[in-house]
Amino acid sequence: MSGDRGQAYTLEGVLAAILVVAATVYGLQAIDTRAWEDGTRQETRQLSQRANDLLTVAGETGALRNATLCYSAGKTRLNGKQETKPARFERMLNQTFDAQGDQYNLHFSYWNVTSDERETQIVSERSEENLNRPPASATVATTTVTLTDSMAIRINGPGPDGCTETGPSLESDISTYYLQDVDEQSELYNVVEVRLTVW
Repeated sequence: MSGDRGQAYTLEGVLAAILVVAATVYGLQAIDTRAWEDGTRQETRQLSQRANDLLTVAGETGALRNATLCYSAGKTRLNGKQETKPARFERMLNQTFDAQGDQYNLHFSYWNVTSDERETQIVSERSEENLNRPPASATVATTTVTLTDSMAIRINGPGPDGCTETGPSLESDISTYYLQDVDEQSELYNVVEVRLTVW
């Protein structure tokens, strides 16, 4: 009799476990995740619009060109949270993303004559948070900046704004500058692809 009773208890335990698992699976299927997914898509669309608008306005006002001309000559990083002598492009990053609590990585891609291939550098401030790989909801905006021999690099001068002082022209022999002249026979100096990843 005790053997029958043990088998009955075992059977009851197995059936109870099956019922719990079935109820859990059914409950998870009943949860509607569409609202959350729609919210994520809408947030990504908004970030994408803001990123593209920022690059467009920065390109039209010359702020982005000055940032590419200032990087490595006047600034080692482009940081939207820069408090002393921020460049105009850095202020735009701050107002558009930093002030909203958004994170971003900014990359410059350009032709390297020495290696005869494109080289890409992260030029934004790398905090511990954005060292991580951007999530799937991150958005990417890109644009290009064409630089010519007659343009001058930008440096930090005595004024309150960074990257406003004019340095030597690109056609000068600037051995420490990060860009190289891709065609010495023409006015073209280099083309910088700017990629902004935001999340």
